Amino acid sequence: MGKRTVTAGAPHPFSPAGRKAALEAMTTQPVDVLIIGGGITGVGIARDAALRGWSVALVEKHDFGFGTSSRSSKIVHGGVRYLEYGHFLLVRESARERRVLQAIAPHLVHRLDFLYPVFAPDSLIKIRAGLSVFDWLADTDEPDRYVMLEPDEVRQRLPGLRDPLRGAVQYVEYITDDARLTLENALSASDHGAWVANHAAAESLFFDSHGQVRGARVRDAHDGAVYEVQARAVVNAAGPWAQKVLEDSDLTVEKQLRPSKGIHILLSADRLAIEGASFLKASSGRRGLAMRRLDYVYVGTSDDEYSGPLESPRATREEVLDLLAMLQDCFPDAGLTVDDVLATWAGIRPLIAEEGKSTRDTSREDEVWRGPRGLITIAGGKLTTYRRMAGRVIQELREELGDPPETEDRTDRVLLPGAPEGDVEAFKADRLARLEQAGAPADSLPRLGWLYGVQLDDLIALAEEDPAWLEPLGEGVPAVRGEVRLAVENEMASTLVDFMDRRSALLLFAPDSGLAGATEAAAIMADLLGWSSQRSEEEVEHYRGYVTEHRVPEALPLPVPQSPQG
Repeated sequence: MGKRTVTAGAPHPFSPAGRKAALEAMTTQPVDVLIIGGGITGVGIARDAALRGWSVALVEKHDFGFGTSSRSSKIVHGGVRYLEYGHFLLVRESARERRVLQAIAPHLVHRLDFLYPVFAPDSLIKIRAGLSVFDWLADTDEPDRYVMLEPDEVRQRLPGLRDPLRGAVQYVEYITDDARLTLENALSASDHGAWVANHAAAESLFFDSHGQVRGARVRDAHDGAVYEVQARAVVNAAGPWAQKVLEDSDLTVEKQLRPSKGIHILLSADRLAIEGASFLKASSGRRGLAMRRLDYVYVGTSDDEYSGPLESPRATREEVLDLLAMLQDCFPDAGLTVDDVLATWAGIRPLIAEEGKSTRDTSREDEVWRGPRGLITIAGGKLTTYRRMAGRVIQELREELGDPPETEDRTDRVLLPGAPEGDVEAFKADRLARLEQAGAPADSLPRLGWLYGVQLDDLIALAEEDPAWLEPLGEGVPAVRGEVRLAVENEMASTLVDFMDRRSALLLFAPDSGLAGATEAAAIMADLLGWSSQRSEEEVEHYRGYVTEHRVPEALPLPVPQSPQG
């Protein structure tokens, strides 16, 4: 296909009309590659394949990043902790990928200084040796190599950290918004010719007379229309659902997936005023991570085998209390209680089962399976290495399809759509100043600069059209009305949860989950999408329920003692 040229007046590919046009275009002639799954793995494969000149279609049954790719620890990291398991190749790949992702998405991948505190009787020498290996594997530049901190320097960044503290090692990692990173890869795939649609489920694969996979039947969740998408090759990149995709078509599963649930809890930085991020280790040995994101700190994670519904993993009260107990031990004077937990989230890691190993010990490495002819499945993996995972799938596609029109991998050089050319910090400073001058609330600016790149120009253009687009979405909500319009017209948001969660991050990173702006957001979406008043009310009520699911579950009442039988 090559990079798509959008003619004047044509709908944006990620507008409602553009989404429908993509579904219809998928059926006009066979594509080279059909990708099932709109998480970071699927959209990364679509982007790579489209950049190489193959014709590509991608469908996602829910929304981009609906599952694991919006419920990670949201860090682009080298995987220091995997050194102790001997996963050196994974660490090397992850550590070097950080540099690539920061280069292609500098507006969305932000530097984060990480601390590794060491408590007596543990040895600093062992940690220093590990970080030396990490810097070597990562080929870290001199300014970013690890440095040693004395206990008083550590406590300046982690006030109230427990004793007996020996010091810490500081090294560089990166933090991102995982859902928007996923979205921008999907947009990039579309920019380079891929047909992309969310809320479109691949219900079943179909085969030719020789048993070769030839495509899938896709159902539009919005109107129920069914599309038959023919393809020379199909890629199953459904993450935790990858095994189900195979089983639903009565195909053999090469290896069993072993879902593992990881949860995080969110607190106000007013209650835990740390800087950057840190590994945590309680006196019991329980370990975790704490990360600062603007006015919030989130803490994770658990790693427990999961057998519940893949669509709706949620943190249990027991899991929250377990993380909180670790935090209370690490910061004994902070006075943290369960009432300080503002929100929770849970994600599923699609691990590949390894006999005799717990989910914590199971490798995070990915595997690519081929079979039957015409079908490639990718399983496992992690956010940071999605681009390299895509490259491994491309190699398998070359075995199926032959060489693509462009054999060179350009995914490490082509910027994601939101990345401005040149100095990203200067760009953001200029655009945020212009937005403030145009009337954007001052308290919205840090968040806008953290989430968006060239999309800030779109907000400025809306303000020139009508300054009301820069009005707050609701009282105390650090978002502006124009974000909703851009999400619908340019980012394929078609439900209120699409916007509040995966486009704007208000579900997790706004006071009271942005509920004060939910009704206004729904009203804007209703106007743009033609919702009835009843549909708009249902969307708001659904979002309220969704917010409740991401809070700390209430304690179950104690059983009432039974009277003894006389």
